Amino acid sequence: KKSLVAVFKFAVSKYVDEIIDDFTILKNRIVKAEFADFSIRFSNYLLNNLKLNETLSSIDIEKYLKNKRIPIDTKSLHGNYPRIRIEKILQDNNYKNIDPLLKKYRIKTLESDLSKQINVSNLNGCKVFCTEKYVKEIIKINNGKLKKFDLVIFNELKPKYLFEMNFYTTEGTKVGINEGEYRDLNNYIKENFSNYKFYWITDGNYWLTSQGKNRFLNLINYFETILNINLFAEQIEYFK
Repeated sequence: KKSLVAVFKFAVSKYVDEIIDDFTILKNRIVKAEFADFSIRFSNYLLNNLKLNETLSSIDIEKYLKNKRIPIDTKSLHGNYPRIRIEKILQDNNYKNIDPLLKKYRIKTLESDLSKQINVSNLNGCKVFCTEKYVKEIIKINNGKLKKFDLVIFNELKPKYLFEMNFYTTEGTKVGINEGEYRDLNNYIKENFSNYKFYWITDGNYWLTSQGKNRFLNLINYFETILNINLFAEQIEYFK
């Protein structure tokens, strides 16, 4: 009997681990006809066995909400890591972020000269940048829509250096998609716009893998340079 119970417990724990990885395993079981009363039985378990009503009644909602800690969105933080680092590097080198100014005037697409869109008297002599903006006439090759760039650095208050930024920890389809898009975008800008330069800032452990290294060696045949965060910091003076 003890052996049977031990085997049962082991099987249940393994089953739970599988459900955590793939919830459809549980879903496919409870939608069967023989589990039609699952929701009722589960509700009874919560209310009668776990005393859910009593537990919830004992919580001081106002105090709970007041002291509740807001979890850190690590996924969002991970995805925005390059942007956070690059913005810090720019600001440490006396670049001014004009996102608030552009937001004030509801500007989402940049003209070839910032003075055509806003009063730049307070920006004369300043090194400036903005993020998440379209640039007039520069389109995505695959659909003809305007391209939004992660970062734009201005030269004499004219958008000059256009950047895409990303961070890869593992290999995935996104790497290949971005590679093709940025390669086409780089060629398109070089062939059609002498007043703009495109750069790809990419970082992460993926590039240290054998597959990442091979991909990088292939990519340098198509780009003048590919930057990581540290290289950008070292070459910041170039983007004046």
